[in-house]
Amino acid sequence: MNTDDFIYDFDAPDSDWNFEPSRADLFRQIDAPLYTTDADGWLTFYNDAAAQLWGFRPVLGKARWCGSWRLFESDGTALPHDLSPMAMTLREGRLCRGLQIGLERPDGSRMAFMPYPTALRDGRGAVIGGCNILLKVERASLRVAFRNPLQGRPTLRAAQRADMHRCSA
Repeated sequence: MNTDDFIYDFDAPDSDWNFEPSRADLFRQIDAPLYTTDADGWLTFYNDAAAQLWGFRPVLGKARWCGSWRLFESDGTALPHDLSPMAMTLREGRLCRGLQIGLERPDGSRMAFMPYPTALRDGRGAVIGGCNILLKVERASLRVAFRNPLQGRPTLRAAQRADMHRCSA
């Protein structure tokens, strides 16, 4: 192969050369409900799947900790947004995994889901925001009206009181 036959153009590349999509562009491509917050918990982004799960589109910068209309423990008690897994993750820097909670949409329908909030950190380790992916619980037996506690799963509030809230340091 004769390399003299190749022509190289080292002038300015096309506008799409070395294109790196934004974080929002990447998150829009994820099918699962996902949202991000700033370090204080104010929503900065959510994808269409999150809006569909929540049943409405919260205003960015005005909704805090979560875009859900209302949150519930698995036993049906109300869960204030400032005690949500995302709030705990941002305030305490812990990962909360394996929790099942419920949300209520503005139309009154309820859905069970499992949140997976993660603190986003800068190069020094300071929390600069959060990202949460929400996994819908599709099994009908777990999607009930959140009246009875699930076997083997303490409620988030009970776990917090026992200082074992299924979160890791």
